[in-house]
Amino acid sequence: MHAIEFRDVDFSYGEGGFRISKLNLDVEEGEFVAILGHNGSGKSTFARLANGILVPDRGTIRIFGVPLSDKTLYEIRKQVGVVFQNPDNQTVASIVEDDVAFGAENIGTPREEIGRRIDFALGAVGMQAYRHATVQRLSGGQKQRVAVAGVLALKPRVMILDESTAMLDPRGRKEIMDVVLRLNREEKMTVVLITHFVEEAMQADRAFVMNRGELVMQGTPREIFSDGERLLTFNLALPRISVICQALNEGGMSVTDTLDFNILADEIAKELVCGS
Repeated sequence: MHAIEFRDVDFSYGEGGFRISKLNLDVEEGEFVAILGHNGSGKSTFARLANGILVPDRGTIRIFGVPLSDKTLYEIRKQVGVVFQNPDNQTVASIVEDDVAFGAENIGTPREEIGRRIDFALGAVGMQAYRHATVQRLSGGQKQRVAVAGVLALKPRVMILDESTAMLDPRGRKEIMDVVLRLNREEKMTVVLITHFVEEAMQADRAFVMNRGELVMQGTPREIFSDGERLLTFNLALPRISVICQALNEGGMSVTDTLDFNILADEIAKELVCGS
C-alpha cells in the first residue's frame, strides 16, 4: 500500500513565487525514503503538503489511500508526523515529559494512554533518564530527540524528518539517524528523510532528488549516486565513500564501488596484503 501518494500535484506560493509542478511521487508503507535537494528545491514544501499544512493548487494527495481534504485533514495529521529543522521552534513546554505529551493531549488522548505513550516515545529515542529535565538545558542532539519523541507520542504511521539533522554536529546527526533507522526497522514505521546530507540518504531504501520544484531523479541510493556528474548539476555532491572509491581506482587500487565502509576497509586490507 502507498503510505504517501502524490498525483500531478501543483503548488505555488503566489504569483512569481516558488512552485511545484506536476509532482508524482509514491512512498510505500514501511519504506525508508530519502528526499535530496539543494535549498529551494521543494523538499520542505513536499513535507508540508503531505501533512496538510499546505494545500495543493491542483492534483491529488492520498495518505494510506485516503484523499487529503478538509474532511480528512484532522485524521491525516495524526497519521503523518513532521519533525522540523530547529527543535527550539517545536518546544512548547519547559520539562521534557510535558513537551512530549503536548501533541497527544491536543488530540484528546486519555490520560492513562498519554503516560504509556510518553514511556514508549522516550524509550524509543533513548531519553528516559531525561524525563524530568529542562528542555533548554539539553544539547542540540538531545533536543531533537525530544522533538522526535513528541511526534512519536502521536503514534503516527509516517514520520517525516524535514532537515532535522541540519543544525546538529556529526555526533548529533548520528544519534538521530540511529533512532530513525531503529523505528523503521523495528517498529515498521514509514520514514521520509528530507536532507542535503548525501551520507544520510545512503541508508534509505530509495532516494528522490528534487530540483526547482520537480522530481528529477529517483531510484536506490546506489543508482542515484552512480551518476555523480548529474548530481553535480543539481548542486549535490557524491558521498565521501564514493569519492574515496573513485580515487583509489584511479590510483591503481581495484576496489568495488560500494556504499559500505566495512566492505571498503576489507577490500583495501586485502589489496595491501596481496600487494605486499
